[in-house]
Amino acid sequence: VSHGPMVRPATVQDSETIFSFVAGLIDDHLPGQTPWTSAARIEADGFGSDPLFEALIAERNARPIGFASFFRGYAGWRGKPMGIVHALYVMPEERRTGAARALMAAVAKVALERGWVRVELFVEEGRSAIRFYESIGMRDLSHRHLRLEGEALHILAMEGGTART
Repeated sequence: VSHGPMVRPATVQDSETIFSFVAGLIDDHLPGQTPWTSAARIEADGFGSDPLFEALIAERNARPIGFASFFRGYAGWRGKPMGIVHALYVMPEERRTGAARALMAAVAKVALERGWVRVELFVEEGRSAIRFYESIGMRDLSHRHLRLEGEALHILAMEGGTART
């Protein structure tokens, strides 16, 4: 008998599972691309002394079928903490079964419990996931998502003077 998905916080024992889901997410976007991360990196970054993210695991019949990872951010104009969903993935054969909705509902619950003012995420233009996100009440802010990395990051940093933290 199959029941609705159950969502639970990820633990260090889920590092391999999270890695496999990240690999699936990468493959959805860039088929054939080898993941840039590893289970060991996920373990260190998510479950070490200074976690960079938290994750939730969706299970059906005690089998992991998807995950969401998120971290705390800051809504500067509001002066309040917020959640940023970094990744949401459900195995292809489990899509449209309520797993993604259950994961996002669990993120929303964490946000409210912690006093976060909102939850945000980034999604590529033209992705079918946009319809899902809008169906759960997210709105498209029509903001551009810009990135500084690689050589451009280094070049700009050389102009930076003495920014010490």
